[in-house]
Amino acid sequence: MLIKKIALEFILGVSKNIHPNEFTGLLRGTEKIIEEILIIPNSVFGDGFAVTRFDMVPFDRSIIGSVHSHPGNKFNPSRADIHFFGKIGVIHLILRYPYAGSSDVAAYDRNGNRTELNVLVDGVEEDNSEDEDNIEDDLEYIE
Repeated sequence: MLIKKIALEFILGVSKNIHPNEFTGLLRGTEKIIEEILIIPNSVFGDGFAVTRFDMVPFDRSIIGSVHSHPGNKFNPSRADIHFFGKIGVIHLILRYPYAGSSDVAAYDRNGNRTELNVLVDGVEEDNSEDEDNIEDDLEYIE
């Protein structure tokens, strides 16, 4: 999966500004590219939790998944995260503190399996191969 650089910068910036509360939003794009972030009205960005109001989500075929931040330095999905992943879309992003760049973002499929995420800059894919070397170190689930 690819993410446009502007979308990546947006979710990193929002997560940083809301920290230590969790941020949540929905991803819009195509089957291959995350193009923008949709913030749902009346979402709750709380201390240790985030709530998306599904009754406020528009009927929109371009919604392909979700994004939320973890205020700690791990981006492993919890059981609640994996349950949420199954509700909408096919790609889900978790951001971890300090929200500094693509190495602080992990992508998962709807079953909670880690998947590759690369940044699209001006139509060209950035090389994130050094980030991928550390995936195994981060793969543990949080209860």
